[in-house]
Amino acid sequence: MGRISLWTFIGLGAATVLTVGSSLSSSAFGVPVVVALLLGAAEAAAMILSLVNPPIAAALSVMGVLGFALVTPPDGPWPVMVTSMIANSSVVLLVSRTQWITGLAAAVMASLGVVVVAFTTPVPASMQGAATADLIVFVSITGVAWLIGLLLGRWTTVRAQLVREREVSAAELARRQAAEERTQLARELHDVVAHGMSAIQVQASSARYRISSLPTEAVAEFDGIAALARASISEMRALLAVLRNEGTEGESAPQPTAADIPQLVDSAARTGSRVELDDRLQGDDLDPVLSLTVYRIVQESLSNVARHATGAYTLITLERRGDTVHVEVRNAAAASEPQGSGGIADAGGHGIRGMRERVSLHGGTLEALHTDDGGFVVRAAIPVPRS
Repeated sequence: MGRISLWTFIGLGAATVLTVGSSLSSSAFGVPVVVALLLGAAEAAAMILSLVNPPIAAALSVMGVLGFALVTPPDGPWPVMVTSMIANSSVVLLVSRTQWITGLAAAVMASLGVVVVAFTTPVPASMQGAATADLIVFVSITGVAWLIGLLLGRWTTVRAQLVREREVSAAELARRQAAEERTQLARELHDVVAHGMSAIQVQASSARYRISSLPTEAVAEFDGIAALARASISEMRALLAVLRNEGTEGESAPQPTAADIPQLVDSAARTGSRVELDDRLQGDDLDPVLSLTVYRIVQESLSNVARHATGAYTLITLERRGDTVHVEVRNAAAASEPQGSGGIADAGGHGIRGMRERVSLHGGTLEALHTDDGGFVVRAAIPVPRS
């Protein structure tokens, strides 16, 4: 029950207790009108205050029950009227949700109080059985109300703890996924760049043996290039080690390039996806790191299509315009999902975030958004490094 609905329900109940309780005790049992109104107001106020100030609500409820028991003659529903039972049990239940000790104290004090009033007030023999039954009903209802309030309070506490644990787990999972993505980036960057730097170092070191009659100055220049390449490799490894997980070994297999994207398309087709590749980069010799980035964007986009828009038609477009490589992966809405649900949901995952980090390494831009037909599109513009 929402908080507004609870306030409305309790407010209507308090108004009913005030009007019915005070009018019934005054007209049917001869209780003075002013006294009936004051006691009815105390019980009604207790119901409302049980939501904001449990201790005062518990005290007013006990006062109202005992007050009506004292002023009502033992010739009707005595010692506790029905309206008093309703008001007191409501207060005990609501108070026990947040302060079970206060609710227990209110239940015990009200029950003991009416028992004392019942045993100290002369009761006609014809009314003794009814009075005893009234006491049993009141004590039973009050006890059940306290138990329900206690269980509701425990359930609310456990539910709040579960929500907090889920939030903590989600945050931890997000941090772990981000760390894994950065580790993957570090490995791939190391493998690609280290390969190029090693080639430079080897070529520079072997230049004096491969090229005959090199001037002394040229030999010294090549040796300097080789030394600089070795130092750069060492520094790069030390820097990228910060992004690695301890104990993680670098990948020894060659990293994929844009030329391997047709294999991704074939793999997706074997799983039942409808993927079309418009590759206008064929024959374009891209930088290895840039080529790897293009491959990873397409790979992650196809993975997200498989997860969020299974079976949707997907078009991959690769082209170079001037000094910029453009990558676009556009998928239609999945036939089995509602309109507007196809595509990538960037909630909780790191696919789009990882792609943006890759593109940002090259100074490029990436956008991922829903299309008007309910599908999704990923567009990346990556500057080509100048040689």
